[in-house]
Amino acid sequence: MQVSAARTRIQISTKKTLKEQAEALFDSLGIDLGTAVNLFLAQSVKDGGLPFRPTSISPFENAVLEAAREKPVYVGSMDEMKDIIDNV
Repeated sequence: MQVSAARTRIQISTKKTLKEQAEALFDSLGIDLGTAVNLFLAQSVKDGGLPFRPTSISPFENAVLEAAREKPVYVGSMDEMKDIIDNV
């Protein structure tokens, strides 16, 4: 006798273009979107977190990170600050 695992349905909402791009990608890998989602969920549970390190950051976050790497500039007056800003 074969015991089958109980199944449930998950509904998500996403952008149409993202879904289409994901379907094309997974189709090229020989799996459908549902299988890909199940693989993601199973790996997340196994890893106890996301199975990848998110790397995309917004342009604002990137600008903040770039600014944090720059050497700080210390100014003694508003006029000195204005001169620096005008020369950037």
